[in-house]
Amino acid sequence: MQRRSFQILLAAAVVMAVLAGIVVSRGDREVSRAPVGQRALPGLADKLGELTRLRLTRGDMTINFASADQRWTIVEKGNYPANQDRVRKLLLQLAELELIEPKTDKPELLARLDLDDPANGKSTLVAVQDRTGALAGQLIIGRRRPSDIGGGDAGVYVRRPDSDQAWLARGAFELSGDTLSWLDRRVIDIGTAQVASVVLTAADGNPVILTRGAPDQPFAIDGLPADAKPKPAAALAGPGGALAALDLADVKPASEQPIPQSGVATAAFTTFDGLIIGLRLSPPEMGDWVAIDVSGFGKGEAEAKTLSARLTHWSFAIPADRAKLLRTTLSDLLQPNGS
Repeated sequence: MQRRSFQILLAAAVVMAVLAGIVVSRGDREVSRAPVGQRALPGLADKLGELTRLRLTRGDMTINFASADQRWTIVEKGNYPANQDRVRKLLLQLAELELIEPKTDKPELLARLDLDDPANGKSTLVAVQDRTGALAGQLIIGRRRPSDIGGGDAGVYVRRPDSDQAWLARGAFELSGDTLSWLDRRVIDIGTAQVASVVLTAADGNPVILTRGAPDQPFAIDGLPADAKPKPAAALAGPGGALAALDLADVKPASEQPIPQSGVATAAFTTFDGLIIGLRLSPPEMGDWVAIDVSGFGKGEAEAKTLSARLTHWSFAIPADRAKLLRTTLSDLLQPNGS
């Protein structure tokens, strides 16, 4: 009887040893696993409509966003409009982020997951505030993980700023890029088919005028000298497309980047609907900056008011190829002598 009891106790000890080995090999992942569906930032989903501040910090970059009437702007750019879809997507992803599995809590290992100090430039600290100024949530976002966490979902490593505990979470973020990448880049979109006339005036006051009577007609040079031969229609149409899907390269309040009212090149576009877009170009030594004034008549009057309210108080840096079109001269549109 004693021998049988000893064998039972021995077998139990072996089982316990095996179980202990399993626990050690797995670490604390089973006992400290987050409950299924637990959010990385609990309660944030209920506050999305109350958020008024968002900050991204990575390396020496800090971007501050402010919201007024549910429209996000970038503080560092004079409160110019941000890319609304990108900001709202980020906030929704933060609210839906689920903790899946705890990882390391050793500070010296966090860099492997790109979760070390955001000042080092690999992780990004995201913080949001509500309308009272209270912190609604903050999280350090690290390296992505391939879509192998179940259900084909993507994963990302995260941790809270006040903790060294790293987590694998279900979700994905696109936080790359600088401040400019978070702006609403589209300045204006006036396609060539909409343009009835273009007047391009050089800084010395010499103009070139391109006109046409209907959208399906080619542009012609107004006042073309009798002995001059214009380039093909495609070349004459070039300046008319300078405002098609025009995206900014940078933006500043007009008070910070003023464009002279005179002595600079200008461009004026008139559409068939009565919209008039006037541009003043900075002197070339200042780069390719423009100031935009908009007016209108007839059908274009209402659109002109909307565009004017959005564009008038800003100076825009534009791509060099668009600036070149706006600085087109008469000689640029004529065939060389003898051709």
